[in-house]
Amino acid sequence: MPPAPTDVTAHAMADSQGTVTAFTIDRLTYSQSPPTVFAVVDFDGGGRLPVELTDVDPADVAEGVRVEMTFRRLFTADGIHNYFWKARPIRGEAG
Repeated sequence: MPPAPTDVTAHAMADSQGTVTAFTIDRLTYSQSPPTVFAVVDFDGGGRLPVELTDVDPADVAEGVRVEMTFRRLFTADGIHNYFWKARPIRGEAG
């Protein structure tokens, strides 16, 4: 039986790794480095997150690709840099 929604524990995800279970390549939305690649990542040990991929060639994205989290700049507005989490393929691992 799965845990109740109130049975949650905070877990740092900075060093977590996961697997791409679904993805899309968006060539229409604005991006500083188009195209934008989004993926649904299932994390080792539990958890799922829809997240943007970075440092990836769109031709290399596939289900099963292993990823790790990285903190990256999303955009700059009025001289203020805004950062958030993205996922990138783990170097040296194949899907």
